[in-house]
Amino acid sequence: MGPEIWVTLAATFIAGGAIGSAGTLLAQFLLKRIDMGPPTRGQVDAEERRALTREVAELHRHLRNMDARLDFTEQLLDGGIPLVPPPTRLPAPDVRLPEEDGDPLQ
Repeated sequence: MGPEIWVTLAATFIAGGAIGSAGTLLAQFLLKRIDMGPPTRGQVDAEERRALTREVAELHRHLRNMDARLDFTEQLLDGGIPLVPPPTRLPAPDVRLPEEDGDPLQ
């Protein structure tokens, strides 16, 4: 196939929606004609399985650490973990009432 055909095919795939239903049907037809075959499924050997198991265990450990950090942050923001002890209360102010027998304007 020459480069002109590849350019035409690429333009058809890229502009499939812009051309309309005819372009979409052409793109589907060409994809069926250029069949890549079924994807191969290989078996996982023992070493690869052990490596995947270790990776999953490490991801699990990271996830548990993130959960613990998130719980700590939520408790910290909620006030469940005090950073400093609260200050002591101030004594009540000593309020003296003015003498009732005297004139308040004097």
